[in-house]
Amino acid sequence: MKYDEVVALAKKIVKARTQSEYSNHYIKLSSCALWEKGDQINLWTYWQGYQIKDIDRKGVDILLVGQDWGNPDNDPVVSQNIERILAGDKDAFYVSNASATDRNLIELFKIIGCDIKENDPGKRIFFTNYSLGYRKGSETGGMTKGLMKKDRELFEKLVAAIKPKIIICLGKITFEMVSNKVANGFLKKLKEGEPFKEQYPFNEDIIAYGVAHCGARGGSNVGGMETMKKLWKRIEI
Repeated sequence: MKYDEVVALAKKIVKARTQSEYSNHYIKLSSCALWEKGDQINLWTYWQGYQIKDIDRKGVDILLVGQDWGNPDNDPVVSQNIERILAGDKDAFYVSNASATDRNLIELFKIIGCDIKENDPGKRIFFTNYSLGYRKGSETGGMTKGLMKKDRELFEKLVAAIKPKIIICLGKITFEMVSNKVANGFLKKLKEGEPFKEQYPFNEDIIAYGVAHCGARGGSNVGGMETMKKLWKRIEI
């Protein structure tokens, strides 16, 4: 499938899900009107990925994968920026300085020679979350592999379409979903400055790296930004 075909399939599947199919005791996910309005796999893709116009032909260098996007209602600045992008505003840009995740990602990508504050960051970079649902209510916590598996087929089709050289996975559950491996001792290994590393199960030419989520909680779990920078220094492109 081509990239736009994967997006069309994702919209069809995610929109068709009822609340009971896309929730657990802790969180409820659903489609998102802003996402449906656009032409990308995920709202995060409006930071990096939507700029790449020849993606089917040339693929991407780096696929960054998070767990889920969160609650769009809780980040009006980013939502407004995406609206401007969709309206064709050439000066619009996704990032919000209010987000610890955004600020930390900017610093971490510098480690591997990429400036993601720019539309042309130096590498062909694509952002998505593994779960394509958008939260209602609670912003964090409660995600399970069972819920993420709802979008496994769509993620695998996305990887096949955009052909990344490497995949950077934020957090343990995301890495386990991408690699199809159990990451025992995840935090212990990360605290030692060593990322998890596995071949992507459906294409052994692609390497998946497991690093800490770069939000405030993920960083504190491994000892802060300096440890996270050590992890990213071990990523090979």
